[in-house]
Amino acid sequence: MRFILATILLAAIGYSAYWHISARNLDSQISATLAHSNSFGASDYDLGGFPHRFDLTLHSPHLHTPDRSMNWQGAVLNIHALSYQPHHVIAVFPPEQVLDLYGQEWALRSPDARASLVYERNQSGDVDRANLVFDTPEITHQSVTHTADSLRASFNRSDDHEAQYKVALELSGLRPDATVLAGIDPNGTLPPMLARSRILATLSYAEPLRVADDPHALREITIDEMGLIWGDIAIQATGRLRPDIGGTLSGQLDLRINNWDELLQLLVAASVMAPDAAQMAQMLLTSMSDRETGHLDLPLQVRQSVMSFGPVSLGRLPRF
Repeated sequence: MRFILATILLAAIGYSAYWHISARNLDSQISATLAHSNSFGASDYDLGGFPHRFDLTLHSPHLHTPDRSMNWQGAVLNIHALSYQPHHVIAVFPPEQVLDLYGQEWALRSPDARASLVYERNQSGDVDRANLVFDTPEITHQSVTHTADSLRASFNRSDDHEAQYKVALELSGLRPDATVLAGIDPNGTLPPMLARSRILATLSYAEPLRVADDPHALREITIDEMGLIWGDIAIQATGRLRPDIGGTLSGQLDLRINNWDELLQLLVAASVMAPDAAQMAQMLLTSMSDRETGHLDLPLQVRQSVMSFGPVSLGRLPRF
């Protein structure tokens, strides 16, 4: 009996020592990251969770790209990991977050928003996979609010290349704001909810991503599948893009559009395209579309993040 009690006591003491030593190392790593990171910061933090977990609370956390074109911030961010499985991390986001994208501020609200990260238990801490789930998110910009059933994202290291990652992003049940929907579709031809919006892509980096480092240079973006279905309109895209040193993209996107003529009418109704331009586009695209299926295939060139079809500029992609 004494032997059993002594064994339990020694195990408890050993486990306690392990937790405190690990917590001390973790505290040093967090302090160093907050002090030296060029993309992440917080006003203060708390570390606890003894004996079963490591619980980190970051106060006023903020994250941004090096050129500060994309910024994220929230009131608090809670990060948890089991003490016997510290390489599997779970983050719980605040109910409201703020995104600043190229000078445009967006408020993101969700009653249950969380993410997970799994990294290798090696010296460099290579990222293996990550997931993100936002339940019933609301996105507000300039008093206009869009809602959805869920936002899900996944990030998995490829089996073929250690510096290549498969990304999936899906927004389910997206319902545009009523005022925006009325502007786009004044005749009410579209349903109030998008059936699907999804992106599947492969990101290739110069080196594997590591939890303690800022992201390495992104070499290539391969869009394996991008799809949007809204009523009878369906848009699909594939392509390959390469960022330059300044983060602007070049490459090609191949679009396939079903019911493209209905899409043209919506662009005119939303004042995105002038009626005369739409009429000329109708004549040109009719000759390019498949007569049997009605599909329209458009190869779009991307140069310095500007999308164009022939000599016609169609818009600008974000910088990376």
